[in-house]
Amino acid sequence: MNTVNKTINIPKSLWKLHGKEAYKSDLILTYLLAIIVMIFNMLNIKDLALWEIIVVAVLSVDIGGGVISNFTKGTINYYRKSGLSPHLFIWFHALQTLALMFVYNAFYIPAAAIMAVAMTGASIAVIFRKTEFQLQISVFFFALVVLLTSFYPELPIPLKTLLLLMSFKLMVGFAGHYGKQGLPFNQK
Repeated sequence: MNTVNKTINIPKSLWKLHGKEAYKSDLILTYLLAIIVMIFNMLNIKDLALWEIIVVAVLSVDIGGGVISNFTKGTINYYRKSGLSPHLFIWFHALQTLALMFVYNAFYIPAAAIMAVAMTGASIAVIFRKTEFQLQISVFFFALVVLLTSFYPELPIPLKTLLLLMSFKLMVGFAGHYGKQGLPFNQK
């Protein structure tokens, strides 16, 4: 078990994903969930062209891995210390949303609405980073995203899965902990 809790220096090209160093267990869980999300979505794809399947597979790995990565000490510390805008990071996910909307063009309005609430909620949570309510605000907005998603039962499973996971990682993982001493759940 000691080898799982060992930290690993991360290559510079992966710092935005894992920080400068990461626990081996964080990396294992990150990539395990990335693969599970991809397999889950591949098993639930219906009527997509090959290029669309490839886009969904790539986004599944990226978003699935980000769910764990955005909760890790390495990633949180990296963004806290890097001076990069947390809002830029949040709103950069509009590109992933656009890719999903392009693949699932019949559902672009629900996808846009869901992610607009998610990214706005994440930005609001980051604004409250110097308060005791940051995590609660991020969870509040995530709950709104879940409720909004339930208005659209016709969403294909891979689209719904990726929208919810992207919202969770942005809102609860990243925005809920941004600026909090680099440790998940506001531990000091």
